[in-house]
Amino acid sequence: MGITSPTGIDRRDFLKISSLATLGILGGCAHVQPVAPTAELVAPTAELVLTNGKIITIDPLNTIAQAVAVKNGKILDVGDAEKISRHIGNNTQIVDLNGKTVTPGLIDAHAHLPFFGLRENGWFLNLQGMRSKEEILEALAQKARKTPEGKWISAWGVESMSMSYLNREDLDRVSRSHPMLVVFTGGQWGFANSHALKIAGINEDTPNPFGGRIGKSFLDNAPDGLLANYPALNLVRRHMPLPDEGQSREALLYAARRYAAEGVTTVHDNFFSLGTPHFHRAYFETVRSGQMHLRIKLWSYIPNAYIGKRVQYALFESDELYPRSKIKDLISYKRESPELFNSLWGGFKMAVDGAGGGLWYFNPYAIPLHKPEELHKMFGIFHKAGHHVSVHAVGNQAVDQLLDAIEASLKEQPREDHRHRIEHALGPQTNSIERMKRLGIVICTHPQWLFGWGDKWQGLQRREDQIGVIPLRSYLKAGITVALGADPPAFPIYKPQFALWQAGARLTRGGYRFDPAEGISIQEALRAQTMGGAHAGFQEKEIGSIEKGKEADMVVWDRDFYTIPQDEIRNVKAELTMVGGKIVHRSEETTLS
Repeated sequence: MGITSPTGIDRRDFLKISSLATLGILGGCAHVQPVAPTAELVAPTAELVLTNGKIITIDPLNTIAQAVAVKNGKILDVGDAEKISRHIGNNTQIVDLNGKTVTPGLIDAHAHLPFFGLRENGWFLNLQGMRSKEEILEALAQKARKTPEGKWISAWGVESMSMSYLNREDLDRVSRSHPMLVVFTGGQWGFANSHALKIAGINEDTPNPFGGRIGKSFLDNAPDGLLANYPALNLVRRHMPLPDEGQSREALLYAARRYAAEGVTTVHDNFFSLGTPHFHRAYFETVRSGQMHLRIKLWSYIPNAYIGKRVQYALFESDELYPRSKIKDLISYKRESPELFNSLWGGFKMAVDGAGGGLWYFNPYAIPLHKPEELHKMFGIFHKAGHHVSVHAVGNQAVDQLLDAIEASLKEQPREDHRHRIEHALGPQTNSIERMKRLGIVICTHPQWLFGWGDKWQGLQRREDQIGVIPLRSYLKAGITVALGADPPAFPIYKPQFALWQAGARLTRGGYRFDPAEGISIQEALRAQTMGGAHAGFQEKEIGSIEKGKEADMVVWDRDFYTIPQDEIRNVKAELTMVGGKIVHRSEETTLS
């Protein structure tokens, strides 16, 4: 702790002032006028100081510091221990790190907090990790035995990529007395039993909704249980029970607590529903009340250009062209709490293809969600209005169609630094990389997918016209900003340590290594998980690095990411997580106080 004079001036500054006065006297000044110390000579006192550690700042120079000072929720200063000691006062809380490592708070740039919480707290029957069809059917049967007849059984997490993995008859053998919907882990397609199909009015005469497909038997055209893509799934989902406000709020906070325990301080929710189920009130009220300790950005999902235009008018121009009942909460928050609304609003979300067996990967069976002209029109609506657009495009053909739409919109309405985002981009074509850079695209992707699902993707290895699967090195080499996200509940593992590990390791669960040349260093991966995410959300001036004036979002880790063996990165634990200088997670094992 620094020594202060009775006037509150740090001893070293006091000595500086005294020496200047002495020099003046010796220099023969006839008159010495006492002068109050200037503000520059008095170091402001910190509320909190972390010292004696390894502070990985992620600043432009990749500076490693020893200590950091915090005041009013922001970084007051960062540097060596002696420099930061000037900010220690009588009431400063001091944390001796004892050599431990601190990083900026991690940013998950692609997650779906409410649905993640509902998966984790049991609202959905979680099928992730089940390796056989028999195991899944037995789990459904156990759920049916505990569920009153006529009540819905909602399951999430089939990890097979095959759209014929289950069918109506499989589910009918489990139960005909419970309506049942079993959804692929990505959430884009699933299987219904006869009871659910009957409730939804789906029969042999029901046409496919555009962008979706109702599976039909080749023999009699009867529905076989498959509902591919959101438009088909929603025919059943609209009849299912929804969580109430209390359940929605608890699911959201439950997921946020899980994230804070893993060092995540900011989440981008890239599927904020404007339809049902929606979580407007849960998000806005938990943030407004201070219950939500994470920083949140929301991208509202829009299914088509017609709805997109009306939502754009309802939220940002006029209430007349879209039914107020659909987005009345958002409209009221925007009017009554514009600062809160603006802090949460990220932009609009679209989707080009699905996932698994439905992704548009030059796959003849894939179902694009939009015709090219509709995709262009829809993207253009938001681009011309100045919004930030985040677009789900997994397959390489989906990516190319999206790039066509972005390029056309930029020609019609040039915009500097728009940062439109492609979410996922599993394996783009080689010439798509150059287009992404030229068009100013940001990529948000998920190297941890290689570990969880990569054994199913070996057929997607690099071809002459394809750059590779999750080509991180190629993205960075081209100068494309990369952000990382876990994508829960679609992906089972939400811990960002797995992304940091797999960004370099690129190793599947089965031991196969995907194109090692596309791996990146832990330093590059950590920058993508912090400043990459901040840039992707237009937040780089506030968060993403430990620099003077930024928000004090920081994590103390039990090990140093930069020095441990690569395969240990996945096991690093957060001891303290801070958002705005406030501790939002403290591990039971930590000795820090």
